[in-house]
Amino acid sequence: MDGDAGRSYRLTVLALAGLALVLLAYPLARIFWDFEIDNTEGWNAFLQLRAIGGLPLYDTGSPYFFNNYPPLSFYLVGVLSKLVGDANLAGRMVSLSATLVVCLAVRSIVRSAGASRLDGWFAAITCALFFGCLLTDHVGKNNPQMLAHAFVLSGLAVYLKGEADARRAALAALLFSAGVLVKHNLICLPLLVGADILVRGPVRARLAYFMTGAGIAAASGLLLWLLTGPVFFNQLLASRTWDITRAFLFTTEILGQFQAPMALVGLGLLALRRTRPAGLVLAYVACGLALGAVFSGGAGTDVNVFFDVYIGLAIGAGLVVHLTPQPMARPVMALIINAGVLAYAPAALGRFGVEMLGELSARETLFHDDVAYLKSIRGTALCQSHLLCLRAGKPAFYDPINMLQAMVKGRLPADTLTGMLRRHEIAVVELIDPPKHMEDDNPGALVPPPRWMDFQDEVFPVLLQEYELDRVSLSGRFYRPKRSS
Repeated sequence: MDGDAGRSYRLTVLALAGLALVLLAYPLARIFWDFEIDNTEGWNAFLQLRAIGGLPLYDTGSPYFFNNYPPLSFYLVGVLSKLVGDANLAGRMVSLSATLVVCLAVRSIVRSAGASRLDGWFAAITCALFFGCLLTDHVGKNNPQMLAHAFVLSGLAVYLKGEADARRAALAALLFSAGVLVKHNLICLPLLVGADILVRGPVRARLAYFMTGAGIAAASGLLLWLLTGPVFFNQLLASRTWDITRAFLFTTEILGQFQAPMALVGLGLLALRRTRPAGLVLAYVACGLALGAVFSGGAGTDVNVFFDVYIGLAIGAGLVVHLTPQPMARPVMALIINAGVLAYAPAALGRFGVEMLGELSARETLFHDDVAYLKSIRGTALCQSHLLCLRAGKPAFYDPINMLQAMVKGRLPADTLTGMLRRHEIAVVELIDPPKHMEDDNPGALVPPPRWMDFQDEVFPVLLQEYELDRVSLSGRFYRPKRSS
């Protein structure tokens, strides 16, 4: 690609790369600050420490703390924590590194279609921009989501690197299996590649792919049954509430963020669907959107259920730009695909500046103050901020979101928590969430469902009746039992 069009495209990609590096500098700096990014961090750290300590992962020592994730990430991060000295920091490092692996896998997949190095880097940079700008709080966070995607995307990159053969198919199946053993709902790519290899692959490749996948699934299932009995499967498959309004609001939010790439990349992949691997990537985006829409209605889910869409669009961006017959259109297309990023970048950069100029330091200080306060209280602590309890040396006692679902779905009595509060069995309660209905709400008003709900509505009046507000700080509100008069 020569001439003015080539230079314009190259400069555009370089400018986007510079923006991506600046945006990713924020989660890189943040991983070393000791405060909670969100309450999944401490939950994961508790289990990572149990894994490296040789303790059971699915019988956590508390009947109110559950683990509904596969085990692989806890052991991998647990091993790394031995080297870095802290499980939460190790998990953050893995998450950030996995994000970079995902971007490099995106580049490899685009290059496997015959694209230029510049087109491959454009796709990788677009992926980095999506995560660094629009999903900042999910990058460099102690959560296994990005590690799972790193395994699965690496599997797709291996599969598309050359002609399908038995070795390549088996390695892809191995990487897909590792991804599912980290996060069990990442099933789009394993299913799509399975369908693709049935249609296109030679017999030996088909046998290698399905026998490797089935063998790992059978061996993993048997090992988990021998080690945990039915408890792993019961917790993994435990039912939860599903709300169509929640699914609709989540899905429209994602579609609103990605109007430009959805339109441009989606139409481009549709036009190029007979060109390998454009058809497979189009199916990946569609599958990711469909499954994300279904998963997003489940209680406790977040935008990470749509990460397949983000990644698929980044791959598609590189393919569509590569196959564009008009060189002059490429820099324009590159900017249109990243229109949402460019619109939000000033706010993201502003947040970065504010936090680096003192906000991160202030948050760490306040978090440590909360840890010291919690350490000073003897007895059982219920923390919505799991990292707070971990840092204060409190055992994993109560898992709000999974406990809520256990009570709502009838696996535990509905008054399990309110009963403990009435009996003053909990020495301190730390809450972040407000009640669903405030005191001055119009009871007849139609309000959207809360994105996250960790406690039943009836918990709040019982808490206010039996406990008193003792502290308000970064970690939320702290309640202590009222003294008997």
